[in-house]
Amino acid sequence: MKFLTHFRKFVIVILGIFIVIFAFSGAYNTQNIDRLAYVIAIGLDVGEHEPLKLSIQLSRPGSTKSSSDQSSDNNIVNSVECSSIESGLNLFDSYVSRKINLSHCKVVVISEELASQGISDYTYTLLNSVEMSPHANVIICKSDSEDFLISSKPILESLASNYYETALSSSEYTGYTENVTLINFFSDYTDSFKEPVAILGAVNSEQSNSLSEIKNDNSSNSISDINKDSSYIAGETPISSKDNIENMGLAVFHGDKLVGELNGLESIFHLVVSNKLESCNISIPNPLGDSESIDVNLRLAKRTKNNTKFVNGSPYITSNINVEIKILSTTEESNRGNSDYFTKENMAKIEESCNKYLSESITNYLYKTSKQFNSDIDGFGKYAVKYFLTMQDWNNYNWLESYKDSTFNVNVNSTLKSGYTFI
Repeated sequence: MKFLTHFRKFVIVILGIFIVIFAFSGAYNTQNIDRLAYVIAIGLDVGEHEPLKLSIQLSRPGSTKSSSDQSSDNNIVNSVECSSIESGLNLFDSYVSRKINLSHCKVVVISEELASQGISDYTYTLLNSVEMSPHANVIICKSDSEDFLISSKPILESLASNYYETALSSSEYTGYTENVTLINFFSDYTDSFKEPVAILGAVNSEQSNSLSEIKNDNSSNSISDINKDSSYIAGETPISSKDNIENMGLAVFHGDKLVGELNGLESIFHLVVSNKLESCNISIPNPLGDSESIDVNLRLAKRTKNNTKFVNGSPYITSNINVEIKILSTTEESNRGNSDYFTKENMAKIEESCNKYLSESITNYLYKTSKQFNSDIDGFGKYAVKYFLTMQDWNNYNWLESYKDSTFNVNVNSTLKSGYTFI
């Protein structure tokens, strides 16, 4: 018995030694963290001599600097012309001293030129990679994606990877864009009920600022002028931040090809119709006459109810929208009590003004998606499929091509809550 007991202890000790040896032997594997180069952003452009120019932004190991000058030094961007993404990554492996790894990639930036030619092959390739996160954001850039990556400077973040995450989270409180991921884009592209969108990005420059000033000077006085600060797209905002990136608006696709753009205000309408709006600030016409407009905070009071039916063979789409608004701006007259916004009569006038403005604006937005883009980015197709007995009948009808024949009826019901000033 003593022999068996000692023998068992001996076997356990030997097994323990082998486990420790094999556990720590992985530290010398080629996949060790010290032997990997982590890509935090990928850029795709049309190449001059090859079909594709692939750019990668690498994270400099051990870097935690936060100033704009220091962060630009840590912004490692390399580019190569290649025939495919995989071949380009292989070329980078032969150039960089470490193995390229995509597991920490936060964004995929695609130039407008490439997106207009079709990007399905690239999305398939990226999602097919076991390293690539399906939650990486998709940005369509109005300039070369290489310039976009070079211009990304994490001023308020110590890590560039955190910078991309926080920069894109602004959609939660502005509504000026949508947080579109690689898997979202791919799912909408392969769907027969709707079309995909992507984040619209650009490099802020002096030239773009001048362009936005010209647009404002030449703008006509119309109901949309009250929201001119929300009507910019990326690359044309008047923000003074030379050679830095900005994301505003949405890139609209028909299939896998870019067909148009939505500005910040139209992006808000898209989020309202598709039940994705969390919060935003807009201006509505002031029916009380003491100012041109009233700034309000806008939220969905209930889920938007969309419905699709067919009239004479063409889609007839109804959207019933319920919103809650809170007044953000007041005038001197209202503060003196000469124009009390919160009398029962005036509250009804403000709600009616909001209803009319949103109804007209959202209707114009929907006709733009159908007549100009022929792109059902709001997914009305899922309400139309119930009229078809089989999927074959649905596919034969070809909703994504028939969306251009749609007519719309938008109804908005707004409820005015006490403004923050009056709580």
